[in-house]
Amino acid sequence: MTALLRRQTRAHADAAAWTSWPTLACDGEEVRADGQLLAGFGLAPLNLELLAEAEREASLGALAALYDAIPRPFQLLSVPAERDPNEHLAHLQAAIAGRRAKTAFASYAALYRELAAAPRRPLRATYLIVEATSHAELRRIAELVRRVGEERGVELRQQSLAQLTELWSSTARVGSEHRLRVHAATGDGLVAALHFGGRWPSQVPAGWLAGLLASPGLAALSMRVRALSRAEAMSFMTARLRQVRAGERLAAERGEVEDPERERIGATAVSARRATQAGQGRVYFADTILLLAAPDSTTLHEQIEAIRLEGRSQQLEVELASFRVGQAWHSALPGAHRRPLAERNLDTPSLAASLLHTSSDLYEASGHLYGRQRSSGAPIVLDRFARPSHNAIVLGQTGTGKTMFSGAEMSRCFLRGIRVLGVDPLGDYRRLADQLGGTYLELGAPGVGLNPFALVGASDPGAFSAKLAMLSRLVAAMVGGLSRDERPALDRALRASYEMARIGPDPATFDRQAPRLADLVARLGEQAGGASLAHRLERWASGSLADVLGPEADVPLDRRLLIIGLSSIGDPEVRAVAQFAALSVLWDAVRRDLAPKLVVVDEAWKVMRQPSGADFIEELARSARHYHAGLHLATQDIVEFLRSEYGESIVKQCDLRVLLGQMPEAADALTRYFDLTPAERRALLHARPGEGLLFVGRSHAAFEATVSHREYAMLTTRPADLTSPSRTVPTSPSP
Repeated sequence: MTALLRRQTRAHADAAAWTSWPTLACDGEEVRADGQLLAGFGLAPLNLELLAEAEREASLGALAALYDAIPRPFQLLSVPAERDPNEHLAHLQAAIAGRRAKTAFASYAALYRELAAAPRRPLRATYLIVEATSHAELRRIAELVRRVGEERGVELRQQSLAQLTELWSSTARVGSEHRLRVHAATGDGLVAALHFGGRWPSQVPAGWLAGLLASPGLAALSMRVRALSRAEAMSFMTARLRQVRAGERLAAERGEVEDPERERIGATAVSARRATQAGQGRVYFADTILLLAAPDSTTLHEQIEAIRLEGRSQQLEVELASFRVGQAWHSALPGAHRRPLAERNLDTPSLAASLLHTSSDLYEASGHLYGRQRSSGAPIVLDRFARPSHNAIVLGQTGTGKTMFSGAEMSRCFLRGIRVLGVDPLGDYRRLADQLGGTYLELGAPGVGLNPFALVGASDPGAFSAKLAMLSRLVAAMVGGLSRDERPALDRALRASYEMARIGPDPATFDRQAPRLADLVARLGEQAGGASLAHRLERWASGSLADVLGPEADVPLDRRLLIIGLSSIGDPEVRAVAQFAALSVLWDAVRRDLAPKLVVVDEAWKVMRQPSGADFIEELARSARHYHAGLHLATQDIVEFLRSEYGESIVKQCDLRVLLGQMPEAADALTRYFDLTPAERRALLHARPGEGLLFVGRSHAAFEATVSHREYAMLTTRPADLTSPSRTVPTSPSP
């Protein structure tokens, strides 16, 4: 059964020149607007702020190729979009298990709904609409668009018939009644139409319409595009060039000074003629319409002035479609329209640079909240496990929010069902583990220790050789480095220790009682060149530090949240070695399976001060993704970290990089490494806790991390907060 949607319109006398209103017919198999068959594609938002220069050029080139391939006139339509917060929250809720996790999720959901409800820049959806007179032609055009988009990397989502009908109905405001006046349509609110005038910018950068798209009250921005044939383009540009030359001669006869605008038009015409003759791109006529909706005339007037002001900032003249409101509204609707209001010529690069689907929104529904963008206020939702590298690094001075940010990352990954493993040097995450029902092992406390020789739960045949390599690094960190003669002695002693325990490369032997550090010291004494090394290890094996790495501890590596704390160890050097040992034990849990895991290393630079520890961290960063694990590093020693032998390599392995507040020396180092602008450097110097730059891939954006009240209470380390639990909770994370 055919459903016919009609727009009820009563023509005012002043607008009697245009009274007909288009219709849309949908019968379940096709959509027709004014007799033309329609097909539509949703264009995925393109975030220019997160694209490097080369990526921007590649994206613009892909769009240009797509537009040049479409054989018939087409329409680009941008309309407001609403993102249902439940879309993201449903992904998290599916993995929630347990009473404590549900309580934490309720606090997280309240924070996310609050952020999603108040973005400073409205979200928009952009559609590419194509038309045809027959089903065969429409299928051919739609398939061409889909294939070229796939080849060029342009993300397109073909719209269903129901989605096309809804798009047309919402733009036409089906079900409401309006009267066409001189400057606006009145009825259920006011609707005004604007179009581009004669003034035009000399050059258009990528995303040059972004300012207009962000204007309040913009109900739709439609750009109807038709390509000129080569002959038509040559004729049009030749006519423009003749006009310019005639104007120049007339000005010379009158003794007038040269007109820069006329010179620009002439230069554009010359370059366009040459490009058209060489077959480089096409020339288009674009008819651009802006529809504004407002509840009253005062608001509408303010919106019109805001649009005009934004247009003037872009050297663009925006005019009211007086006496032609109905015609302009019709032009904005999906479907055929044969009466353009104010066409302007655009070449292929300029059309591609229009980027009606530009967005500063960082949103991946399967991820979790990282904060909000400072430019738009929109929440940032990212999935680190959907990126090429799952690693992240947080660089910031003391008091800038590293602990709060890292703790929130742990909590939110836990809510998603991701196993969280962490090393906590200062005891900052104890309350987090308690509140979420996780396991917190305080290394150095009475009766709590680690045996780094254990192969608990390992099933990979390569786990044995990996354990030997890790133990070599650990022993080197314990004794402050190994000499050339000590390395082979250590290797022989390690193998002898495992042989005494009847453990070898066969995974079936991994569950047997593992050797201990004292056994290694005994074997070293039997090896040539091992006596000195055995003597230096005695304090770890049988001396004052024997309780740290000596006892056979039951480490529950299968827990969803496991944190090894080191705050009971007072000596910073000993704590750094214990941190290395704890990380090596957690790495055994990473290698057990391919379930997603997050490994958090706070104060990572303390491990990396030892060359063997830095080498181990670098190896973890390189191999984490092979086990579906993400390494999360946080450090405040930025200058030393970047200058170290492995620092740059580790940063390159991190797809997410967070720069929080910095001191001048650190800001200078980050400016050189990340190629920051002077404004970005100043922003880091004056950033409040939680504010900074978020790098995703090769590009970045200014952001502000946010936490819920519950997360803040679990993670704050401010003495004032710890002594006064009723203290008001700030929005941004704090140290």
